[in-house]
Amino acid sequence: MRSSYQYRERDYLFGNRCVSLRNAIGVTQGGLAQMLGVTERTIQTWESGSKYPKAGHLKHLIELGTRHEAFAAGQEEAEIRALWKAARTKILLDEGWLRTLLGSLPPEKPPSETTVPSTPSPVPASITQLSAATSPRIEAEPVHVDSPVRFQHLSVPLTQLVGRQQEEQAVCAQLLRPEVRLFTLTGTGGAGKTRLALQVATDLFGTFAHGVCFVQLASISDPKLVVPAIAQALGLREIANRAFSERLHDYLHVFLRDKHLLLVLDNFEQVLSAASSLSDLLLACPRLKILVTSRVVLHVRGEYEFPIPPLALPDPHSMPTLEAILRSPAVILFVQRAQAVKPDFQVTEDNAGTIAQICSRLDGLPLALELAAARIKLLAPHALLSRLGRRLTVLTGGARDTPARQQTLRNTLQWSYDLLSQEEQRCFRRLSVFVGGCTLEAVEEVCAAPGDLITPTLDLVSSLMDKSLLQQVGQESRRQLGCR
Repeated sequence: MRSSYQYRERDYLFGNRCVSLRNAIGVTQGGLAQMLGVTERTIQTWESGSKYPKAGHLKHLIELGTRHEAFAAGQEEAEIRALWKAARTKILLDEGWLRTLLGSLPPEKPPSETTVPSTPSPVPASITQLSAATSPRIEAEPVHVDSPVRFQHLSVPLTQLVGRQQEEQAVCAQLLRPEVRLFTLTGTGGAGKTRLALQVATDLFGTFAHGVCFVQLASISDPKLVVPAIAQALGLREIANRAFSERLHDYLHVFLRDKHLLLVLDNFEQVLSAASSLSDLLLACPRLKILVTSRVVLHVRGEYEFPIPPLALPDPHSMPTLEAILRSPAVILFVQRAQAVKPDFQVTEDNAGTIAQICSRLDGLPLALELAAARIKLLAPHALLSRLGRRLTVLTGGARDTPARQQTLRNTLQWSYDLLSQEEQRCFRRLSVFVGGCTLEAVEEVCAAPGDLITPTLDLVSSLMDKSLLQQVGQESRRQLGCR
């Protein structure tokens, strides 16, 4: 059964400011708590955006930031005023105190000749000249937290994120927890994992001193290419020298060991055996965090899993009003995509119920909703609904610039099916006899023919759940399995 995340309304913008300031000061939450004379839990509430500091604590925090040159040079006053305003304190900023504080700042330093460039630096020439005879130890000058190197390797989405505010806030809150280093967004194909990851990465960009780097792995099937793909996204040139290539893993550790960076790895499901390299990377780089999207759980130590649910649907047990239907995230997405191909499309009293049924028949799956909405150019809502009994032939014709696996619903299912072992495929095919879910005992009856499957049925069912093809539904006492 999916975990349920409930969060009060929080000020994540202020929380991110606090995290960024503490990182720039260069202390842990416990260290900052000692400096300010508060508990570590108090710091955590500030950084999670659930509480604001009192004016006295805020002034002390700003003084610490000024003393450690944590504010951008030349922008100290603007950043301090912005922080004070973000804290929503009822006490006005003490202008005399601020002038005295700014007057204590050291004169601005001239640019250093050894400053690291703001763009990702290439591999040092000494590294490219490595040979088999050289020592396996790789040396590199550390880049400290105040380094101007800041990655912003993120694509700009062309569409609005719809209906994921709760998940967006929950993932951001989890990634702000110090103990969360590896976080995996899981879900069936077309659930919107990549889009959510991009939004979260954008939200948290200011939190990480060295920024965010997005690595697309969909085109990679060889797990050995994961580390080179990460290095390439970070701007490190791939060297043909075999001796260097064998040690690229070590060099990446050296390059990232002092970086406070969020690494986003998209579509990890087909390179799962490379998951152990992520654990090695996190052990070598204590300030690195990794956000993964995958249809399959990684199953490595320290992983936190977050299953992406379908978009919320209108309540099927009531007769929702037009206003209630229009508030449904699934309907909002459907209507937005329909209006993109048919600008005059509108939800009316006459077609609202039909549109709600379309969204329900498609289980609130974002990809299916988008493919169905594209048909509105040709089919009226009632005609589209009548054809959804043959949905695999209807839900086609996705955007040309999307991966082939996302251009039709059949391709999406095929991508997930091809990742299964032969035994998992056989078990999954047999589950197609069930309509509307089934019990674990029923699955064991149809999948456990004597001498047919070597792997225990329980393990096969668990694996299909890990691969986002099955889910548990219902109450604790009456759990059922259903295909996603």
